[in-house]
Amino acid sequence: MRPLYNGLQKGGNQPDNKNWVDREICSGCGECANACPAGALVLKGKTMSIQQVIRELKKDATTYRRSGGGITLSGGEPLVQYEFASELLQACKGQGWNTAIETTGIGSGQAVEKVIPYVDTVLLDIKHMDGEQHRKYTGAGNELVLKNAPRICELSNTVIRVPVIPGFNYSVNDIKKIAEYAKTLMGIRTIHLLPYHSFGENKYDLMGKDYLLKDVKPLHPEDLAECKAAVESYGFQCVIGG
Repeated sequence: MRPLYNGLQKGGNQPDNKNWVDREICSGCGECANACPAGALVLKGKTMSIQQVIRELKKDATTYRRSGGGITLSGGEPLVQYEFASELLQACKGQGWNTAIETTGIGSGQAVEKVIPYVDTVLLDIKHMDGEQHRKYTGAGNELVLKNAPRICELSNTVIRVPVIPGFNYSVNDIKKIAEYAKTLMGIRTIHLLPYHSFGENKYDLMGKDYLLKDVKPLHPEDLAECKAAVESYGFQCVIGG
């Protein structure tokens, strides 16, 4: 079996994470962190039961009550661990807490049916209406997103969110197409436009992955004025950010 890491570079300096970790054989087991001679690798995260999560969340229960807020499941993608997500959301509803999820909409029909009924607000990403463009830039087509979106909207209050990225969907025409699609969905009143930022670049470095948007200029709220007007022309409330 090949080693997961290749040792230190010449001169004894700390190696570049991209060069010394063999990610082709990584299974996510975490043994590389135990074997790392320099102690540079750290395994983040831990396994928790529903009861443990609820106990942790209860520490902020007063804040939820006073602020009118609640629990949001974010990503990764909550629909991937849909059985756990469904049980957790049911437990949160049992505590009287408001629930929300942030989702790409990429999940099985079973996942949608088990999770969404226990969600008060769904923040659903619609990134692009062109399937090939969606696949080129995200690694997956948008067919499942568009298949699940109508059912998600039937089951829960839904807000459409659009991460707006130069070179991908930063055009009035692309935003209009998303707004046109949103008009076909039940109950959509609000669309959020999320200006591209590079805050996540350091995470790619930590994972030893290339950040492919290094040359993309971040957007500011004022850069989305025309896109916002386009969304509002379809009768939606448009929020920049969110």
